[in-house]
Amino acid sequence: MAFLYPSFLFALAAIAVPIVLHLVQLRRAKRVVFSNVKFIQVSKDLTASQRNLKELLILLSRVFFIIFLVLAFAQPFLPASDATVKDDSDVAIYVDNSYSMQNLHAERDLSLLTTAADQAKSIIALFPASTSYRIASGERARLHTSVQATDATLFLDEVDFSAKRGQLISPPSVSPSHIFILSDFQRNASLAGMINRFDSTAQVHLVPVAAANLTNVAIDSVYLEDEFIRVSTDNALHVRVFNTGTEAVEDVPLKLFIEDKQVAALSMDLPPRQATEAVLNFRVNGTGLKRAYVQIEDYPVEFDNTYYFVLAPSPTVTITEITDAPEGSLKRLYANEPFFNFQQYSSSNIDYGRAASSNLVIVNGVKEFSSALATSVANMVKAGGSVVVIPAASAATAGFAALSQNLSIPASVTESPSANKTTLLAPDPNNPFFRGIFSDYDAKMQMPASVRQVVWSRASDDILKYRGGAPFLSRFDRGNGHLYLMAASLEEPYSTLANHALFVPIMYKLAISSYKQEQQLSYTLGDETIQVPAKGLNKREGVYELQKDSMAFIPEQQVRGNKLFFNVPADMDEAGFYTLRLKDSTYSVLAFNYSKEESYLDQYTPDELRVMVGSKGKNVHVYNYGDAFSVKGEFEKRYFGVKLWKYCLILCLFFLMAEIALIRLL
Repeated sequence: MAFLYPSFLFALAAIAVPIVLHLVQLRRAKRVVFSNVKFIQVSKDLTASQRNLKELLILLSRVFFIIFLVLAFAQPFLPASDATVKDDSDVAIYVDNSYSMQNLHAERDLSLLTTAADQAKSIIALFPASTSYRIASGERARLHTSVQATDATLFLDEVDFSAKRGQLISPPSVSPSHIFILSDFQRNASLAGMINRFDSTAQVHLVPVAAANLTNVAIDSVYLEDEFIRVSTDNALHVRVFNTGTEAVEDVPLKLFIEDKQVAALSMDLPPRQATEAVLNFRVNGTGLKRAYVQIEDYPVEFDNTYYFVLAPSPTVTITEITDAPEGSLKRLYANEPFFNFQQYSSSNIDYGRAASSNLVIVNGVKEFSSALATSVANMVKAGGSVVVIPAASAATAGFAALSQNLSIPASVTESPSANKTTLLAPDPNNPFFRGIFSDYDAKMQMPASVRQVVWSRASDDILKYRGGAPFLSRFDRGNGHLYLMAASLEEPYSTLANHALFVPIMYKLAISSYKQEQQLSYTLGDETIQVPAKGLNKREGVYELQKDSMAFIPEQQVRGNKLFFNVPADMDEAGFYTLRLKDSTYSVLAFNYSKEESYLDQYTPDELRVMVGSKGKNVHVYNYGDAFSVKGEFEKRYFGVKLWKYCLILCLFFLMAEIALIRLL
């Protein structure tokens, strides 16, 4: 034990005063009053015994009162167990205000952020009044600016949830003596990388806050069953909802809103620790972009309950057919639908520029598959286009070999196909290609038959197969595009598919699948680079900005070709719809959502944190779960020692009251 002011110990000589008074009082003669002679001896013994005990207890009370009063002024303390701490004039405090801190505390009916802010205030109370503080959180960082205790407390009162994680980087010139990190320490956070940024001479204190429940329901993503959105017709939206907890959640309401009007709803049962997919049907009326969002109800973590996206009614799909068989043309098939724009060329008169700009190119029954056509088809696929190749009655071996070589497709033409047709297998209803085609699927449906003119061994997806397993219609993914290959001609002697009920939905599906939304449904806040279609923007000069309500952000931007590239501004951290504007005109509407990292609430326990820190992190200290008082007490004991003057003052008052009680009651 040591004393902060040892000079006060000289005042212990004052204990001689009550001792002298006690001795003087013993020498004084005292008069004993009694009522009867026969009681003299008994009364004398009884009075002397009580008087001696009373005087002795009063003396001890006075002596201890003076002793503990002097010790209170001398301020005794137990020395700190950690003697390696440098100057305590500079302290850094980081409060994690990410959205996972919306969760409730295990012992308090408050959010983890509120609990962490309260603990940070108790940490400020540990240090002397002259200490300066550097406060940091996600959306506002003051780690490089020192403030006093009052300003630091006010800043903690203003901390709110943010989509951005704070950056804990110690300034190179001044390193804080103590760095406190108050967080829920999610398992998806890079703890090691964060700790390694600090000076090894700084004492890093990890203060975890325990959550009451780690179950959370969040919307992971949405996608359209067909990217082609039809106006005034049913469209299907797939929504992935995941449950991060260890227990199942039942009857979770899911709602779809378009232009703030609810258009669909259903209820979901979510198994633990997995994603569940739901399908919502909707209709879009009118033209132009539609602001839409899906929403669930889940508490207390609510930031991931809404997923924003933009729906754009699709324009017409341009289809180019290259054919040498007018009688077998597909013109009548596509010309009846207004959302198809059909154009046709013969193999000897192809406008390759217009063909390359089409959504779908169908090479149907070309007798002489030239090397130029094979090269053009390969380039279209690699550039992201969709091409369907249907062989002619007498397929050209040389040209097809060139196409196979350019796209690395293991396919070859059979020079003398068998005249016997083989029946096709019924389609697989679980294949995404046939999703939405069958209203009532019958596995025993009558299927068309076909010969086999082209054979191949491997494909990205076999859409239709012969009985026996050989592929009839397959998809080959090359680059960003797709090549669909059919094993036989559509002419009657070779195949009966053209007269079958499946033919129209298959060809329509190929056309619709070729359409790609020019703009994504949504984007994620924090993405480094985003690209949007910018046809015609390179001819207009000016600075593009993202606007939401009264807020406007100017990102780093560049227009290259027909695309606008920009980085999401660091200050843009609120999910929702942003208008992409150039001067006074609106070009598009973009939807931004929060990253799903914060949706996984699993935490590292204090013991797991200690294992991660290991023996190398001697300057890193991990605290157990608890309220601010337990953390405060452990920190004081380690770095400031145990102050005993408060206990001395309490004992001083105790003995003073004991003296008064002895005099009054005995």
